Amino acid sequence: MSAGILARSARAASGLSQSELAVRSGIAGSSLSLIENGKREPTVATLEALLLATRHTVVTLPTVRSDAARIASDISAALADSDEPEAFRRFLQLADNLAAERGSTRVGLTLTEPLPTGSEHWDTAIAALCEYRLNADALPVPDWILAKEGNPDSPWSPRTSDYDIPAEVNRVPREFRDRGILIEAATLESV
Repeated sequence: MSAGILARSARAASGLSQSELAVRSGIAGSSLSLIENGKREPTVATLEALLLATRHTVVTLPTVRSDAARIASDISAALADSDEPEAFRRFLQLADNLAAERGSTRVGLTLTEPLPTGSEHWDTAIAALCEYRLNADALPVPDWILAKEGNPDSPWSPRTSDYDIPAEVNRVPREFRDRGILIEAATLESV
């Protein structure tokens, strides 16, 4: 995850505005804006000061796989480009990343709450996927995931290609179905 995504996610999770975080951290608001927008890489000391001011900390994981917050940022970029199939490919990458890890590393890939992608459906799908992969090994589920309830009365399926086939509800994992996200379990398996 980039420093910008980490700083922006921590600030959003803490409910602080950029100006409030600037005051709390002692980092100039203009510098904070550049960091959050990926236009400046902060030093470790600067990043630690920003995170400490949001009551967050840096944790390292023994993996090079992208976490949910990074993938959500990629999905957001794909949606901004009106590229739904790319958003879905990035979503499947998260499915593979989570499946490839075990125990605390898998949990670690879900700890940082992603920023909104610009689509409530995609935000809910990311939460459903994280819960699904964590539940598979009876791992703890972060609160941000459980808070994404979705809308089961208005089901949604992502657009994956020009030849989308509707999902069979009985093949959709509970974590998705309960949120109104129709993605079959087989779709989440790496080829």
